[in-house]
Amino acid sequence: MSTDATGVTPHSLAPQRERVAEYERWLDGRGPSAAVMRWWMSGPGTLLASTALFRLPEELRLTEDWRVVEVGCGRGTLLGVLDGRVGFLDAPVGIDAAAAALRLARDDARRRRGSRSRLRFVQGAATALPLAPASAELVIAGYLVKHLDDDELVAFFREIWRVLVPGGLALLWEFAPTGNARLDRWNAWLLSRAVRDPRLRSTRSLLNAAGRAGFEFRADAGLRPFLLPPIPRASILIGRPPATAADAAPSEQS
Repeated sequence: MSTDATGVTPHSLAPQRERVAEYERWLDGRGPSAAVMRWWMSGPGTLLASTALFRLPEELRLTEDWRVVEVGCGRGTLLGVLDGRVGFLDAPVGIDAAAAALRLARDDARRRRGSRSRLRFVQGAATALPLAPASAELVIAGYLVKHLDDDELVAFFREIWRVLVPGGLALLWEFAPTGNARLDRWNAWLLSRAVRDPRLRSTRSLLNAAGRAGFEFRADAGLRPFLLPPIPRASILIGRPPATAADAAPSEQS
C-alpha cells in the first residue's frame, strides 16, 4: 500500500478520521476558543497544563542516548523542553494526527532555529504509529486518550508495546473523573468544546486497559502538580520487561 508524504499509510488515520477532522476545523478557526487552544499548546500553556512533566528528566533519569517519542505532540512544546534540557543524540519524534497541530509545531521549530531543538514531526494515528518496532526508550502521551474509545485505547497500548525497546517505558496522563456525576458532566462538556464525547477515565481504568494489551509492569505514576485547568488527572507508567524473551508481541489478557 502506498504512503503519503509523511510516510503514513492511508488507512492508519481511518479509525479517528472524523474526530481528527473536527479537531482540524476547530484548531484552524479564527474564533476566541481556537486562539485559547493554540495558547494552551504553547510554552506558557503547557507549563500550566502539564506542570509535573517539566521534572521528567530528573524523575526518569533521562540520558542523551534515550530515543523519545511523544504521541499527540501538539505544538511539540514539551518535547522541545526535554530536548533542550537533556540534549538527546537522536532527534525526539512528535506524532500527531492533526496536520494543523503539526503546522504550528513546525512553525515553532523554525522560530527556534539556532537552538538545540532538532525535533522531528510526523503525522500519524495513535492506533498505527508510523515507527519501526523497538525504536524508542520512552513514549509519552498527554491529553490524548480521552479521544479514543475502549478498543482504540487497547490498540494504542499495543502500538506502544511494539515501538518500545525491551526495558522501555511509557508515561501517559489525561483528565480524570472526579467521582461526582454532576461535576464530571460539566468537565466533559468543557472538554467537548474541541472534540465531541471525551472519555474521562480513572487511573485504574487506564491500568486495566494496559493490562489487556499485555503490559505486566504498570503503575500509578502519581504525577503532580497540574496547575490548570482545575480538573483531576490520571497518570500511569507502563513498561516492557528487559528480558529478551518478552520481545514477542503480547496477547490479550482475559
